[in-house]
Amino acid sequence: MPSVEPTIMSGAMPGDSFGSVLAFQRGGETFCCPLAEVLEIVEDPSLTHPGVTAPLVAGVLLHNGLFIPVADPACIAGEPPRREGDVILVDSGGAVAGLLADTVLGFRRPLSLSPATWIPPGRLCRTAVMLEEIGRAFLLGAEGLGDMPTVPRPDAAAVPVDSGPPLHLVYEIAGRSYATAYADVERILYRQPMVRIPGGRPPIRHAVEMSGGVVPVLELADAPDGAPSHFVVLSSPLGPLALRVDGIGRPLPMERDGADPGWFPSPGVAGIARHGDRAVSLVTGAALLRDLAGGEGA
Repeated sequence: MPSVEPTIMSGAMPGDSFGSVLAFQRGGETFCCPLAEVLEIVEDPSLTHPGVTAPLVAGVLLHNGLFIPVADPACIAGEPPRREGDVILVDSGGAVAGLLADTVLGFRRPLSLSPATWIPPGRLCRTAVMLEEIGRAFLLGAEGLGDMPTVPRPDAAAVPVDSGPPLHLVYEIAGRSYATAYADVERILYRQPMVRIPGGRPPIRHAVEMSGGVVPVLELADAPDGAPSHFVVLSSPLGPLALRVDGIGRPLPMERDGADPGWFPSPGVAGIARHGDRAVSLVTGAALLRDLAGGEGA
């Protein structure tokens, strides 16, 4: 899993200090944590009672040989803790903890940050943020993890720790599901208008503005000219490529299926990625460049 997000932003923005965040909901509120601190998402694990009363700790997760304290962010608002939901494992400076989530919303980019001075000390959160397509959320991370017990992460050189398969961004185009490893994603653009490229031909008829520059748009399905759309901007050997998508789902840990045939009828597909029994087409910028733009792929 990547430790930092490969963003390409020309100007300083409010969220540049830690890049994108992983947004999630718990107890009717929206929270987020820096993607650079996310280790893994464990889906609906079994948590044990901590045995004693501990601040903010709802339960304990046994994972990869570690007993990891898990907090319920709903406690920030004074709600009683629950031990149901997905667990987002976060690592800040070698200290590991878990955060419970009802729904993982996916990757977002903060538009602004401000101190959350109305939240009492000792409740994980110091900062409120505005997120693309979501609105207000509470930022949980390094500055607040000191409010709860954590477990030291073993020295990777001495005791290898399996942090699980890398996170992939899952999205839909024309009713089909695709995925891209997050390390290959440069940006996610929400509801951005496209502009027509004079003389452009399918699959590159439009472009989209990103950080003061213009990025060509690759389309696997037709879209009306100028219609606001979502875009997944992928890295490629020749620079960023914006893939127009219909919807963006929750990130999932996925592994490359080694049994894939090596050829695919759909353009841009470099293989098959799997999350348990679910299989989706794995898209890369290099494969899109090869199949749709006629460029050199890697």
